[in-house]
Amino acid sequence: MSSSAGQHTLHAQTSASESQERILTDLVNALLVEGLLDVGGRGELLDVPNSGTLSPHLLSFLQGQGLQRKNTVHVASTEAESALQTQTNNDSAFYFRWWVDRGNGRFLIFPVSAAVTQSYRYSSGDGVYEVDGTNQHLGADPTRLGAMELLERVTESLYGTQEQGQASNCSNEEDSSVARLKQLLLLSLEQTNWSDAYAAVTAAKAKIDSLNSESPWSLVEQERRAAFRDRPFHPVAKAKGGWTQADYEAFSAESGKPITLEWIAVQRDYVLSGSGSSKDNKPEGLPEVTPADLLLSLEDRSSVHNALERQGLSPEQYIALPVHPWQRSSMLPHMIRAELESGICVPLDVATGVYYATSSARSLAPQNGSNRHLKLPLGIVSLGAVRYLPAVHMMNGERGQRLLEQALALDPVLRERLSLCDEKSWWAYLPENGDYFAEPPRHLSALVRQYPAALTEAGNSRIVPMSALAVHTTDGTDPILDIWIRERGLSPSAESAAQLFKEVCLQFFTICLRLFRLGVMPEIHGQNVVLTLKDGMITGMLLRDHDSIRLHVPWMDQHGLDDPHYKMKPGYPNSLYNETPQKLLLYLQTLGIQVNLYSILEAIASLYSMDEKQLWQVLKDSLYQAIELAELTGAVKELVVTSLFEKPIWPWKNLIKPLLEQEGTPTGSMPAGMGETVNPFHRF
Repeated sequence: MSSSAGQHTLHAQTSASESQERILTDLVNALLVEGLLDVGGRGELLDVPNSGTLSPHLLSFLQGQGLQRKNTVHVASTEAESALQTQTNNDSAFYFRWWVDRGNGRFLIFPVSAAVTQSYRYSSGDGVYEVDGTNQHLGADPTRLGAMELLERVTESLYGTQEQGQASNCSNEEDSSVARLKQLLLLSLEQTNWSDAYAAVTAAKAKIDSLNSESPWSLVEQERRAAFRDRPFHPVAKAKGGWTQADYEAFSAESGKPITLEWIAVQRDYVLSGSGSSKDNKPEGLPEVTPADLLLSLEDRSSVHNALERQGLSPEQYIALPVHPWQRSSMLPHMIRAELESGICVPLDVATGVYYATSSARSLAPQNGSNRHLKLPLGIVSLGAVRYLPAVHMMNGERGQRLLEQALALDPVLRERLSLCDEKSWWAYLPENGDYFAEPPRHLSALVRQYPAALTEAGNSRIVPMSALAVHTTDGTDPILDIWIRERGLSPSAESAAQLFKEVCLQFFTICLRLFRLGVMPEIHGQNVVLTLKDGMITGMLLRDHDSIRLHVPWMDQHGLDDPHYKMKPGYPNSLYNETPQKLLLYLQTLGIQVNLYSILEAIASLYSMDEKQLWQVLKDSLYQAIELAELTGAVKELVVTSLFEKPIWPWKNLIKPLLEQEGTPTGSMPAGMGETVNPFHRF
């Protein structure tokens, strides 16, 4: 083996180990904060060695593994936890013990340390160990568990042999929510290994023609980096159910492979479209703008037109829609079988238009560097939901965009700093019965997302998805934060990183709070929010994916904003309309702070060996400053200050519980549920 090959192998093994441990860490911390380890009084916090509850051999073993934890965990529910608040003995170690079988002395144990977003957290790399009572007394070492083994122990203990009936209403064990969660975790572990292999071997070689892949600032490269982390803190985020290893290599953002679109003709009478498809500059003789008009070069459009002619299909009667090649071969043959047989839908013998997957998998960036990106349905299951693209979501997205445009017109600061992707050009197959909520038509649609040219074409402008800032690189390349620091001419130091983090927080909070005071809150996780930079300085934010703009209508009415009248499935709960402003604000607390900003904070702390609490102080100071910059007044300001800083409890967006409570087969909506956690600003 050559030296370079050996280095690649070692790097791949190290990255795989780190990534597998991150999944375990996310799983343990989710189980802790969601209270699943407290069910039945099974969990307890131990102050070791003061408690005297562990055998000398076990204690010696744990200490030998480097698991001697120091100082405080700031919670106060049991006597041991209360003692931790004033504990200053550096010889103390704190562990969480979870009883698998108390009668037989069988338990899991792992070290915990003080946390900010929850009472205490498992620290990555420390290990989760299973202890058998008999073996402990015989002096045998405990067994270290991986994420899959941990989930199996927990679900078996909580649900036993009746797990499928207790966790959901499914009668088939293989279709139970517990079984599905196990499968998602297994896929996450497996597909993380594939992802790490791409990071170690292909990162330096990946070429993205005409987007200058040498530049880490290219949006495709940043999306690829973000895909390695995926949804922060979610233990099954990497799972893409339905993809084989060959599919993952061909179509994932991590692999960086080009994807050539396939095309299918659909009778125009069965196609619903957005307002962007009926612009004045439509091609002469055609009733509307088509996807090919917006996405393809003149030569490639001719190829699609010729394919229609070869099939004897008139452009006046049929419109060609782009299709993801995986969707074309794996989903459409059985989802629209009748339409294919009747001629409503006709596959075209043409493949043209080269794209790259972004971190969301179903959104694609063009190889030619155009500012027009493409979003297509995929029948894969991710985060407990099928990633298809129904017409109703695109309709709501267009309505959400119009609402944001109204908000920008009202607020000069938003007008200057907040940009929007145009998502009004879309097409969707809708069957004759007009059922917006039937599953098959959700698998055949397309949305063209147009980025503002001023942000993508100016040489001194950059756009940076916030998710890209949260990535721990595993391929040896510099994190985007390091590159940004250099471009700004700052010293490569923790102080410089903290300075940029402050700028990010201040811009983010100011814009979000100015929208909040109008009764509006976008979907502000890191995948949807893009920072805009000019000469290295943050100038504002760019929003994409407008189908989940959340509202508090009374405040909107006060400011003259129109209710978008989202199209909702009758009888189904929704989170778009919020009856109180506190419920609207929780999306800033959860998606905005606990997920988006905290994932960036954690990455910076790890990269620069910083104390997380130092960066939390930066975040807190920025939030106070943004409250003033957002010009919050009266009751609105009082509500924000009270909810964010004074109340001891914050909302928490659960990850595991909703998957365990999911009934029936996955739909297009991600399972969701809220819990509670500590106020992070009371933790330091």
